[in-house]
Amino acid sequence: MKALDVIILAAGKGERMVSETPKVLHGIMGKAMIDYVVEAAQRVNPAHIVVVTGHGREKVEAHLEKLRVSCAVQREQKGTAHALLCAKELLGDRDLLVLYGDVPLMEPKTLEDFILAGRRDGLITFMTTNIEDPHGYGRVLTNGEYILEIREEIDATPQERAIKEINTGICYIPAASLGYVKEIDAKNRKGEYYLTDICRIAAGHGDKVKVFRHQNSAEVLGINSRKELTEANMVMRKRNMEKHQTRGVTFLDDSVFIDDGVEIGQDTTIYPNCHITGKTTIGKGVTIGPNAVIADCLIGDHVTIEAFVVMEGAHLKSGVKAGPFARLRPKSVIEKDAKIGNFVEIKNTFFGEGSKANHLAYVGDASVGKGVNIGAGTITCNYDGVNKYRTTLDDNVFVGSNTELVAPVKVGRNAVIGAGSTITKDVPEEALAVSRVQQKHIEGYRRKKKCVE
Repeated sequence: MKALDVIILAAGKGERMVSETPKVLHGIMGKAMIDYVVEAAQRVNPAHIVVVTGHGREKVEAHLEKLRVSCAVQREQKGTAHALLCAKELLGDRDLLVLYGDVPLMEPKTLEDFILAGRRDGLITFMTTNIEDPHGYGRVLTNGEYILEIREEIDATPQERAIKEINTGICYIPAASLGYVKEIDAKNRKGEYYLTDICRIAAGHGDKVKVFRHQNSAEVLGINSRKELTEANMVMRKRNMEKHQTRGVTFLDDSVFIDDGVEIGQDTTIYPNCHITGKTTIGKGVTIGPNAVIADCLIGDHVTIEAFVVMEGAHLKSGVKAGPFARLRPKSVIEKDAKIGNFVEIKNTFFGEGSKANHLAYVGDASVGKGVNIGAGTITCNYDGVNKYRTTLDDNVFVGSNTELVAPVKVGRNAVIGAGSTITKDVPEEALAVSRVQQKHIEGYRRKKKCVE
């Protein structure tokens, strides 16, 4: 496809969102809505992508830095044609595609078909759609395949307001017609420069404007309210699930939420009510039980994650079993075939191959070797109120239940820690460490009883 320029209009305030966050930065399944628009633009291989910013421009432009686009500023909101003119210094003399930063749901094929239609006829082309309640949208007055005028609602007659074919704003302008934008005036009730007036300007030059009718209105309408934002999330959630299903992933129902960009291997099964977000990659043959919350994790093949596991920034290698009710915090690496059981919390820890913490333990800021067994009630005491310290358990260490490991401390290979111990000093290899207060019995002791009044 011949190169063209793309301009994305993202200067609006979005008052109906009732938010301090610029509208185009509101999230849809893990991404700002403008990210989807930029990605759609990038797929058509344009020469340049220019985003016109305005309200909240500092936040929007800071967000866009990672997306490799240029930005132009519309300092005053004087309409869509004015927004194009604000970007003229960054655009070439190529065909121009106009998109909107609050229209994130457009499918790639829709955009490709639209560009091809415009180029086939070499005419200015607007995308339209029909909706039951057209209130607030510009109405499209047509003569078959051609647009006579696009009337903004405030300027429309009662008869025109009854028209259900509306302008989506998405527009293709051939390079030869770009000069018409400069001829647009602000002679309307709002005193704004409407890009839609290019239809009237083109007619004055003897040119026609083509209509491209899209049947799925939900795909091409802007997000203007919290209600519409929720609806967009539901649409994108369904698309994400369908994408993974075609790649061999099983979902037991449709209550799963998966951010756009999450990668999942084939033959993985995901139970209801899971939330998988951020930069998460899941291998093949994984089972994820119900109500799991997984963010920014790397999960190997044939891992089992049971119900109510919460994970963030963790790396689980092949064959690991986690949960139920486990919590794996950032910078935790769980080596193959290890087990993190119920009500176990792991944080900033290397947990060795085949090692086990089956229940009720906290292991933080630690290095755990191979084949280690950590008993119930064990904790690493890693924080003294000022600094964090590490605990090291070498290969094949056995830690008895209800043990406190007061860091910094190291336990050597094959050592055993007796249950109920508080370990404050390094333990040599193959030693038994026991730290207990001597048990005493007081004969004839009776508990005091409360007086009953």
